[in-house]
Amino acid sequence: MLLKRLDVPRAVIVLIVGGFIQSVGNSLMWPLNSLFMHTVLGRTLTEAGTLLALQSAVSLLGQFMSGFLADRFGPKRVMIFGLVSATLSVGAIGIFPVWSVYVPSFILFGLAQAFIFVPLYALIHAVWPEGGRRGFNLLYVFNNAGVAVGTAVGGLIAQVSFRLIFSLNAAAFLIYLLIVFIGVSERTAPIHLIPPKEQTERLTKDKGFKVLLALGGGIFCTWGAYIQLVTILPVVMNQLGFSLFSYSVLWTVNGVFIVALQPLLNWVIHTWTQSFKRQFYLATALLTIGFVILLGKFPYISYIIAMLILTLGEMLILPAVPAAAAQLAPLGKKGAYQGIIGGASSGGRMVGPLLGGMMYDFGGGSGVWGLAIVFMGASLVMFFIYGKVVRGFPVLQQTEQPDMT
Repeated sequence: MLLKRLDVPRAVIVLIVGGFIQSVGNSLMWPLNSLFMHTVLGRTLTEAGTLLALQSAVSLLGQFMSGFLADRFGPKRVMIFGLVSATLSVGAIGIFPVWSVYVPSFILFGLAQAFIFVPLYALIHAVWPEGGRRGFNLLYVFNNAGVAVGTAVGGLIAQVSFRLIFSLNAAAFLIYLLIVFIGVSERTAPIHLIPPKEQTERLTKDKGFKVLLALGGGIFCTWGAYIQLVTILPVVMNQLGFSLFSYSVLWTVNGVFIVALQPLLNWVIHTWTQSFKRQFYLATALLTIGFVILLGKFPYISYIIAMLILTLGEMLILPAVPAAAAQLAPLGKKGAYQGIIGGASSGGRMVGPLLGGMMYDFGGGSGVWGLAIVFMGASLVMFFIYGKVVRGFPVLQQTEQPDMT
């Protein structure tokens, strides 16, 4: 197996393989939630959007809570709680696909996801600290491979039964729960066994707190731009005469690109972006170029090209930010640091659709992509500040081994 040849610890392999399984299951559902609410449950798009925003707000709160709880009780326990909650909430929708069940279950699912992924990042770093960014990148690649599979077949399954979509998603989370429960030992992740002083010192007094704020601001702005591809791009493409299938193909292509372009990414990191700072600069430049392409009303091939460029930017930034936060965090605060980064990401995903919808109403698609470019400009500023304040942390500036996936 490729992961074994790369000397990846068994616990990390378990987490990555389980992540792929849940990603396939979850990708059957997330692109179709609004469609399910509108066409099956008979709700308005305003109601659907309100519920999505409420779920994002709950998830934002959960990101912060789960990080601190992971430091207090251990990441595995918190992650298992999240997996149980996700299985029950999505399973309830599969059994009872009605609005009165869907609303509380959907909100609980948003909270459950926060209790899965924040401790997961802390757990990855705890069991393989010497892996640096490689553990995060492997998790990112396998998750997106799952997205490619799930989005490719989700529409076909939905034509048969939406209930089956939610049931399969619940089954995927159940499998992940069993894999983590059996395959990951708390003894491999003793991040809760830390000196008392590290446990009690206030977060704001940490040497790296300013660096963490700059990282959080950068990823907040990045997600504020990137989420427009999920919320506004399908509307814009439909207005221009492209089919829903044409839009869904872009996300399948995104997943394929993420897996296929890993050798290129490794070469870029090894040759050009040998520090996180340079990696963030290149990523923001690529994402900005992608949004500039979307400003024009070009043939469909331009959307494929834009997605390629956007995917390269995404590959450079999304796994690198939690990796930088993990290396920055002192003992006993790995979860808290991941929670803050996760909360900043959720905040961008919550604010982005609100501002994007307003810009679309007043300025159409061009206004939305202009907003995305502004977000990326703000992101670049935050990462520039990060580059200034990170100088006291040599571990975040040194050359690392490429992510051989």
